[in-house]
Amino acid sequence: MNLPTRPRTVLFLIADTGAGHRSAANAIHRAMRMLNTRSAAAGQTPDWQAHIVDAIAECSRFPLRHGVSLYGPAITRSPQLYGRLFHLTNSSVRFERAWRACQPFVREGMRDLLERIRPDAIVSIHPLLNHITLQVLHDLRIHVPFITVVTDLVDVHCAWIAPRADACIVPTEQARQVALAAGVSARRVRLLGMPIDPAFSQPDPRPLAERRRALGLDPALRTVLIAGGGEGAGGLAESISALARQPLDAQLVIVAGRNRQLYEEVRQMRFARRMPAHVFGFVDNMPALMRAADVVVTKAGPGTICEAIACGLPILLTGAIPGQEEGNLDYVRESGLGEVATTPAALVTALRRLLQPADPRLAVWRENARRHSHAGASLEIARFVLSLLPVVGAPSAWEARPRQLPAPRLAGHGAGARLRRHSDVTVDVRGA
Repeated sequence: MNLPTRPRTVLFLIADTGAGHRSAANAIHRAMRMLNTRSAAAGQTPDWQAHIVDAIAECSRFPLRHGVSLYGPAITRSPQLYGRLFHLTNSSVRFERAWRACQPFVREGMRDLLERIRPDAIVSIHPLLNHITLQVLHDLRIHVPFITVVTDLVDVHCAWIAPRADACIVPTEQARQVALAAGVSARRVRLLGMPIDPAFSQPDPRPLAERRRALGLDPALRTVLIAGGGEGAGGLAESISALARQPLDAQLVIVAGRNRQLYEEVRQMRFARRMPAHVFGFVDNMPALMRAADVVVTKAGPGTICEAIACGLPILLTGAIPGQEEGNLDYVRESGLGEVATTPAALVTALRRLLQPADPRLAVWRENARRHSHAGASLEIARFVLSLLPVVGAPSAWEARPRQLPAPRLAGHGAGARLRRHSDVTVDVRGA
């Protein structure tokens, strides 16, 4: 009697330091499900499941777990200090020392996670999880395809680069050069783009006025989209306040994200009657908002930049997280995708010029965005990940592993290091 084969399993490893890592994992997973639907329509019956796990919350223990949680407060309250730490650790020697000091606090939990899920492919979307996962796979004496998906455009920290990974997927040529210089084999580096929600790759054929009308906006007014990313960061309150005092001949669409304080602060601002302002918290229709806008005002977060590029939307950057996002400012300028206005006064001046009917730059930036876009990156990455899964009927690496003595566990990591389960860990369902 043949027992049913377990579904192939893809494990996405993230850490919720900012919203970008989870967004990237969700984007690839949605793309995998889209491919799954197409396969089913063609009469094929793929059988896989995916788990998206915040591995720092799930696997690590004090002090590492609590230290990583300081990322949000650090970039908000002490961005310059965070930038210095970024640069201080961005060398192979210093990072190696830091990794060796931290790995005892996550190694056993990671091992428990892998043994429980028994993944057929692992996709790491966080720099702090690459080296420890490869070490644990070595401890377990098993080879599972391991893919790193880099989500920084230019300033790629050395922690992202793991030469032993089976593939390193990068979003830009600049990131590809960083990986090659760090010793990753050229055949393992794949320039596929930034994973963003597949909805951004689906153009809207309706006229611009009709897209605005469908969102409850004035179809005749120029539209400025102001977005701070999922956390609503980036000093937006000052910029929006400056715009409220010096109104434009346009309407504002303001997305505060999960930043409730910013949302309430903006709601209480008084805007000129001839410059209507539409204020939202966290939204799930960002593709529609971007396709209704003339320009987006945001900080230099890589996800938002790539989403805007996919929509052919010109970009005005108000700032960047020191270290990891500073290079994005030059990337947008040098690629002809927009410009930088790092003070409220500069932002007002830039918008006044850009929204003039005779200013040609918005049209030029839109065309440049179309040339730079990797709107289908998530689908390409999804196809590659699925291609690494064992074929139907073949044993998984876990099933084929010869019987052996268990790999040694680290001393002092007994019951206290057992896998913890948290309500904020997302476990996605079967791909079918």
